[in-house]
Amino acid sequence: MTAADPSGGSTPPAPARRSSDAGPRVAVVTGGAGGIGRAVVERLAADGHQVVSLDLRHPEPVAGAAECLDVDITDGAAVQRCVDGVVQRFGGIDVLVNNAGLLECFAVHDTPDDVWHRMLAVNLTGPFLLSRACLPALRSRPGSSIVTMSSVHAVASVPRTAAYAATKGALLALTRQMAVDYADDGVRVNAVVVGSVDTAMSARHGAAIARDHVEVHPPSGALGRMAQPVEIAGAVAFLVSPAASFVTGSAMVVDGGLTVRLM
Repeated sequence: MTAADPSGGSTPPAPARRSSDAGPRVAVVTGGAGGIGRAVVERLAADGHQVVSLDLRHPEPVAGAAECLDVDITDGAAVQRCVDGVVQRFGGIDVLVNNAGLLECFAVHDTPDDVWHRMLAVNLTGPFLLSRACLPALRSRPGSSIVTMSSVHAVASVPRTAAYAATKGALLALTRQMAVDYADDGVRVNAVVVGSVDTAMSARHGAAIARDHVEVHPPSGALGRMAQPVEIAGAVAFLVSPAASFVTGSAMVVDGGLTVRLM
């Protein structure tokens, strides 16, 4: 018999604990259809994971993904159904990468209510819902981990990114809290703090921000360029690997030196 959950449905029992050599590890990656998420899916698949890509929609297949699922990560019931299906098909979950995110540029005084709520829903509530749904499976697997994508806007910012900065800062706090709460279960929880990354989202919404920042602080960070998505994926691959077995509650800054320059 299963226990009732707050939504009135039932919570399936957690998967049985397996040994660390029980086959390929299973990774769930949100926002996997493009940009950083797509690079993470491809990298983890190349490293031998069975990777499930989640996104609002997948216009085309993602190389290496064992499955691509269309899901609204702001819908708690849909997220739970999705995760239950992944556990049923693959036998469990070892890795969750909370990557999906939204950027819209407003200062506090001109941020519309709908923009504020939408950005909190995608950037903060989504990772909360995915983490909550995946944790029963993660807690039963040795060496499991959660990696959440934050941003340099959580620690230093530029004009007109109020909601984005707020959500990315909150993700760092959530990361630290989950690291404390689930350490006894062996679940490591870390964040990647990214700077400027060469993605479609940056081109679509962040061009003015990136341009203004480069004008004030030329070149863009100590390395003088934007990151490529595969470079962020490399950081994620490290954090979910046995090489990072003593790393939890950490915010790994991968910004090309963007936040170390004074001018």
